[in-house]
Amino acid sequence: MARLDVQAIVTNDMAREGTTDPVPVTVSVTRSNGVPVTTLTSANFTVGNTWGPHRIAITGFQGGMLQIGVGATNAGGLYMMQLVPISGGTWVTWSTYHIVFVVQAGTDRGQTIAHLTFPKP
Repeated sequence: MARLDVQAIVTNDMAREGTTDPVPVTVSVTRSNGVPVTTLTSANFTVGNTWGPHRIAITGFQGGMLQIGVGATNAGGLYMMQLVPISGGTWVTWSTYHIVFVVQAGTDRGQTIAHLTFPKP
């Protein structure tokens, strides 16, 4: 088993509390030697919330060799997705979600944690 290096950026520019608005996420996955992992699918990702009963699902998955921006150079290993609450839930006001991203490719595995905050209005 080898370690995968995983980093995630969660941006909440669009989602509103009390809704199921999608929250965009970009995840970078590389091998421990820095080589990007470009062959993952959504099945390789497990995403969860470490606090409370609020369950989160992945939608809008894209990945591998994404080109971000006109003329951008992508070294690969970038995966874009959106998070939404499931189980009939909505984003909760005044909440911070600690979101764990686990990536497994064969016997290789890595994880990271990111946060999503809905501040007090």
